Amino acid sequence: MKIDYVCFSVKNAIATRDWFIQNLGFRSVGSGMSDDQAIEIVNAGSIYFVFCAARNEASAVATFLQHHPPGVSELAFCVPSIETTLNHALQQGARLLKPLQTEVQTHGSLRWATLAGWGDLTHTFVERVGRTSLLPQAVMRHDVLLPQPFARDEASALTETADAHYSFFSSMDHVVLNVARGDLERAVAWYERVLGFQPQQGFEIQTAYSALCSRVLRHPSGGVQLPINEPASSNSQIQEFLDLNRGSGVQHIALETTDLLGTIAHLRQKGLPLLHVPAAYYAQLRQRPGLTLTPAIVHQLEEQQILADWQDKAESAVLLQTFTQPIFDEPTFFFELIQRQAIRLADSTDDRSQRAQGFGEGNFRALFEAIEREQMKRGSLKR
Repeated sequence: MKIDYVCFSVKNAIATRDWFIQNLGFRSVGSGMSDDQAIEIVNAGSIYFVFCAARNEASAVATFLQHHPPGVSELAFCVPSIETTLNHALQQGARLLKPLQTEVQTHGSLRWATLAGWGDLTHTFVERVGRTSLLPQAVMRHDVLLPQPFARDEASALTETADAHYSFFSSMDHVVLNVARGDLERAVAWYERVLGFQPQQGFEIQTAYSALCSRVLRHPSGGVQLPINEPASSNSQIQEFLDLNRGSGVQHIALETTDLLGTIAHLRQKGLPLLHVPAAYYAQLRQRPGLTLTPAIVHQLEEQQILADWQDKAESAVLLQTFTQPIFDEPTFFFELIQRQAIRLADSTDDRSQRAQGFGEGNFRALFEAIEREQMKRGSLKR
């Protein structure tokens, strides 16, 4: 299972597309139209975001925006066998929204079905054979074609079909879902039972002002990572999201890059608004046991406001991360920008390496305190 695409329900698809191009360096790769909605599609690396805007009040987009501010409304998964995946989900109690359909195209075939996810989030299963359009042509006419996934030559096919456009980001590292207080274990159980995710680790984070609980899920096939958060205090940043989003939803998506320092330096010049990190964080970082970064690199991280973390048994495999400010009018959805550095395994006789693991656990307190400062500016958190 891989993330196929993410659909955002928005008020203006063209304006949203332009924001992603200007601020994150995505490229526009297509557009489409149906009776009730218009779409714009942007791409970076293997990432495809679909921006959907309503053309009339009967649109599913209009219904979503009546209940929530703009944000992620659909998370689609590409699967090797849709019948197996769909039958399992339905046997486990999933609610079918759109039945299994097949579309034969010029260079392949596309099969899809849509389920209700947690809250108002939907999940579409997609099976691709040959070269197929990103979305079914019968649903939305557009010209974005993808190579067959799960094939041995997928990487070369992507290389062959790519143009000269440089992408800052290569893939989606993880997607984070926020749920109401008391719903964490039920949500974890649902994704484990219905979609086959496996629980990995759990966190409880508390600052002087708020607290939250988090569980990380990972799919054994394809490595999709889905952390799920719930608030553990009434003034938690997670509770603020739930209040403003008017229910559960996707809080942020982590975009992976191979050069976070260079990417952030460039995107700052383009005007991307990022979360502020205080100087005290870098003073503590310089004193942290196991630091393998040079003083010059730490200075660059401080200049670009980037956080660093590592696991005790692999100090040289450093995780770098930073966070955008919320991208829509309501302070709900934002992006994490991440780099997982790799080290060659010492006992390896080949070129096997180990990537930085985790989600920046060593940065959690600094991150949440930074978000709390933004809450205080908005007046949603009192000292």
